[in-house]
Amino acid sequence: MKFDHRNPKCLVDVLQDALRAFNDGPDKRLLQDEKADDGNSHGSVGECAMAHRLAVHLEEGFRRYGYPKKSAPNSIDCEYNRHRGGIKQQFVKNRLRARVELLKERQLKEHPEREGWYVFSVFPDIIVHERGEDTNNLIAIEVKRASNDPDDELDCIKLHLFTIQDADYGYQYLIGATVIAFDEGNDRHLEIGRMFVEGRGRYRAAFLDNSPLKLDFLPDERGSLHLQ
Repeated sequence: MKFDHRNPKCLVDVLQDALRAFNDGPDKRLLQDEKADDGNSHGSVGECAMAHRLAVHLEEGFRRYGYPKKSAPNSIDCEYNRHRGGIKQQFVKNRLRARVELLKERQLKEHPEREGWYVFSVFPDIIVHERGEDTNNLIAIEVKRASNDPDDELDCIKLHLFTIQDADYGYQYLIGATVIAFDEGNDRHLEIGRMFVEGRGRYRAAFLDNSPLKLDFLPDERGSLHLQ
């Protein structure tokens, strides 16, 4: 199949290739829990470091297909917090409003250091986009440790909103994905947890079956990573 950056199937393939490159290469060490000089273990590195290296592999994957190019001058950015010169933010209404407010309140209780800057900010861990434009918003990714909350509700709401194909929401990314970092046990790797297309949950990984997220605005679909 000829690669088309507007085809969600092609974008999923590039993401999967990037995950394989991370998991099969030296970056996998970021998931290890190594002992420090004091003999203690402090866990794997932070999610930002994992996201950065995954973004590097994504960029290499797009380059193999000749991107960026004039028709799609795409960039891969981490925690990009601008939208056409303004602040990247999301507006919610009706039934989502109360849910987001509760999630924000919980987040602030767990992480009081976020007071003052944590609003319903929507700068995902990784985005593939054209800076300053909304014509090539391709991929939005949230990276989450499995040892924390692999099925974070706020991340899913963000990706639901990011992928709605409605100009009122402002972004219209073609696909959104949660990438789960398995940072415990013997099999440490990155893996797609959920996939969103057109605002709908199109894929849920088997490892989430024990504690499926119940969102009334997302169908609970097994789907296919290749969206067939």
